[in-house]
Amino acid sequence: MTDTWEQDEKFAALAAYLPEGTPLPVPAPPAEVPGGAAPDAKPEPAAAAPAEGGEKKLSKNQLKKQAKGKKEKKEKPKWNTAKQEKKAKVAPPKFEFINNTPKGEKKDLSKIPMQEAYHPSAVEAAWQDWWEASDFYSCDPKFAEGKPKEEKFVMVIPPPNVTGSLHLGHALTAAVEDTLTRWHRMKGHATLYVPGTDHAGIATQSVVEKMLLKNEGKNRHDLGRKAFVEKVWQWKDEYGGRITGQLRRLGSSVDWKRERFTMDDMLSKAVVEAFNRFHEKGILYRANRLGNWSCALKSAISDIEVDYIDLEGRTFLEVKTHKGNPKDPKGRYEFGTLTSFAYPLEGSDEKIIVATTRLETMLGDTAVAVHPEDDRYKHLHGKFAIHPFNNRRIPIITDAVLVDMAFGTGAVKITPAHDPNDYDVGKRHNLEFITMLSSDGSINENGAPFTGMMRYDARIAVEEA
Repeated sequence: MTDTWEQDEKFAALAAYLPEGTPLPVPAPPAEVPGGAAPDAKPEPAAAAPAEGGEKKLSKNQLKKQAKGKKEKKEKPKWNTAKQEKKAKVAPPKFEFINNTPKGEKKDLSKIPMQEAYHPSAVEAAWQDWWEASDFYSCDPKFAEGKPKEEKFVMVIPPPNVTGSLHLGHALTAAVEDTLTRWHRMKGHATLYVPGTDHAGIATQSVVEKMLLKNEGKNRHDLGRKAFVEKVWQWKDEYGGRITGQLRRLGSSVDWKRERFTMDDMLSKAVVEAFNRFHEKGILYRANRLGNWSCALKSAISDIEVDYIDLEGRTFLEVKTHKGNPKDPKGRYEFGTLTSFAYPLEGSDEKIIVATTRLETMLGDTAVAVHPEDDRYKHLHGKFAIHPFNNRRIPIITDAVLVDMAFGTGAVKITPAHDPNDYDVGKRHNLEFITMLSSDGSINENGAPFTGMMRYDARIAVEEA
């Protein structure tokens, strides 16, 4: 028995969803069974043939597609259309808050309409001025006198540099300090949080000098110490309030009536007093030490104010304090190159070869160091070399701490006044310390015959000599 469309369960289920009037396929007549095959054998499904009237019979898949109906094709967005639509959108008006609360008075929230979004400028405005005017953060000395030591909390804010502005680290520190302060205040302790700023030494000097050079064409030496300090104070009064303004916006509960600047007369007197006490106790004393010197600022600077550059080899760099290297198209000077030269030995035709990346410092050499176990130089122990430019006698010393026998020639020039490692060698061997540089970076009288030349120009001249 052959299947018909009407007997097909899937067809019946599908037909129930077809719209009325949809023509149904007519089953094809059973094909003759060739070769006497069994009459019950199912024939292969025949391809749909056109029915009477020219209508085409539909397959199951075609019927399913017809039942679902044709989906409307979505129109693909044209390139860059979305961006153009975004640009066409009108941005909402920017919120602008006008603070009408008189300075120092409490803000009346009933007169300010509630905004849909949070606007810090509107919420935070006027409160800090009212807190300061209300004297909430001060500490009455009489109140503190009656408190035991464990119920007193006084903290001085680590003074940020007056030349800069607060960053995330300052905000974190201020938040922790303010939390401690408020906790002690809420416990009823005598609490004082003292604000202030640091004069920032070199940084302030540099900023003020640049301003002077731009506005008046002068430097601090032209003005003199007293007049220059007055200029620093003028600059501080005009530009130094940025940090205190930021602390106020953070809401730090400091007593602003006690604000201090590290150049205040009172603090300067305290510094002098502290130095005198240290000197009297032998903690502080005057001595010659190797330090960092800025030829541009003509001032000593700390280690943290020095920018170090690691050179992997021969490098050309611009030096602003110099006129420029005439041998380089861009006027740059050569760095990172190891230059070898020979010192003649006293009373002998023999020479000892040393190498350095700072050839001009040989003008301040006071020794040549070799390793005590280096067989190449054992016959030179205790002898002298002669400086080629000023005939100064240079002792040949042994130092196992500094000298590496496997590096270079195994002989090291020693300039105690211009190198930290050589400084230590000079102290160990009681060598002479010869300063061959002036405050502006030029060669002084100890570096004759190159006196007056800038150090990197002298480096070229020494090599050529």
